[in-house]
Amino acid sequence: MAASKPNIIYILVDDLGYGDVNLNHPDLPDRFRHPEIRTPNLARLASEGVVFTDHYAAAPTCSPSRAGLLTGRTPMRSNIPLWINDRADNDKVFLRGWEVTIPELLKKAGYTAAVFGKWHLNGADWEKPESWTGWTGSFPLQQGFDRAIVSKENPHLTRSLDQNTQHRPGDFFDGNSRAMGVIPGWTSQIITDYAIEWVREKVDQQRPFFLYLPYDAVHEKVDNPEQWNARYNTGVKNKDRYYANVSFLDHQIGRLLDELDALGIGQDTIVFFSSDNGPEVLREYWGTYRSYGTSYPLRGQKRQLYEGGIRVPGMVRWRGHICPQVSLAPNSTLDVLPTLCEIAGVPLPDDRQYDGVSLVGHLLRKEPIERRYPLYWQLEWMQHWETDGQGYQRRYDGTRPIENRPIPQVVLRDGDYVLRGLHAGWGGGRDMFAFPRQFELFDVVNDPDEKVNLVETRPAVFQKLLGQMKSMHESVGKDRRESEAWIRNNRPRSRIDP
Repeated sequence: MAASKPNIIYILVDDLGYGDVNLNHPDLPDRFRHPEIRTPNLARLASEGVVFTDHYAAAPTCSPSRAGLLTGRTPMRSNIPLWINDRADNDKVFLRGWEVTIPELLKKAGYTAAVFGKWHLNGADWEKPESWTGWTGSFPLQQGFDRAIVSKENPHLTRSLDQNTQHRPGDFFDGNSRAMGVIPGWTSQIITDYAIEWVREKVDQQRPFFLYLPYDAVHEKVDNPEQWNARYNTGVKNKDRYYANVSFLDHQIGRLLDELDALGIGQDTIVFFSSDNGPEVLREYWGTYRSYGTSYPLRGQKRQLYEGGIRVPGMVRWRGHICPQVSLAPNSTLDVLPTLCEIAGVPLPDDRQYDGVSLVGHLLRKEPIERRYPLYWQLEWMQHWETDGQGYQRRYDGTRPIENRPIPQVVLRDGDYVLRGLHAGWGGGRDMFAFPRQFELFDVVNDPDEKVNLVETRPAVFQKLLGQMKSMHESVGKDRRESEAWIRNNRPRSRIDP
């Protein structure tokens, strides 16, 4: 099929760390060659497209990261500060219908859209059919998708958090609120099966498509066919299962790439790949004992605004259009929406601030990425711990007390520099959303471990970035308060807490 507009596939994996891939690429440093994990299909994708060395997720946790990707806006603007708690969901945090998503915009150019996998952006009452067309506007078909088979959080966590795994998930729903029951197989394979079936239908219909694949791997609780677990023998059974989970996911991505070629649309399809945040490295409770992700050589992990919590693997392939290369330019999942709108010829709405920019010039012509606003992150519910071990073996031991000291709350990157605004205290025990009072400045290109604080030795850089941070913090705060007020004023009174 020679579509007038390219098909688009966005693959988003869950908790895959910066150091969790082996791309076997001659132009990439060793940090993209995990010494044990094998990812041959991601290596194929990397060799045929652009690999980003400085690619960032919109947030260091699940729900806000997904909101940022789909809207092109810093997720705090939508009042999504942290992951949506599946057990305590109360219609206070969700991606409200006012936000305009990638599929909604692409529809203006004739695209059809589907999502298969982890949603994690909805309001409460997931299992009530009326919620799927209700006031929150937060469900997939309300956000522009024509087809959806999704789970509220992880398909193996929604109803049976203490029993289920990625094997035989029982928590998928179709886009019309129908519970699909237990599905034989493993979630990565199931999601890919649905994706391939849907792509075949769209090819027959001669329609350009947008396919969003938010896999639940490699999020806890990982599980794989035994023949995949047997491929690794590190001496630690749970580590073998984690490594196998990455490779099993890689295999499913390979199935999809092969299908594109078999259908004759490999040239006409843009394929993006990224992770929603940094890796899980906890050893704190049962579900995380199999979490052996790594952000090496970066500092930090999931739930943290250090580099390892937000810098993730990222690449994009568009054969015949994008020349294979390694890009050192900092970029973000917030850039995806403006990029796709330019490719599809769809103007951005002018009634809201977009924090991402189009990468089309950079991808097609290697032009510098010009930004009106710097890359920006904000996280109010913070956790801090330091990991044991060296290199790829760094891992947090949950038996150790977590140290309570100032940690990043607001982060901004401009060029080679990252400014981190720190805040002491935890959760509600401090003035939430207040501007930080302590700062650290790092050259993350030459100091990726963030060891040398440059606040005193680079005063001009510090003052420039501090002004940018204040401006972004005010702008984001204004939108956040508006979103919070809208939710508070529109919640049905029976749902409002006393």
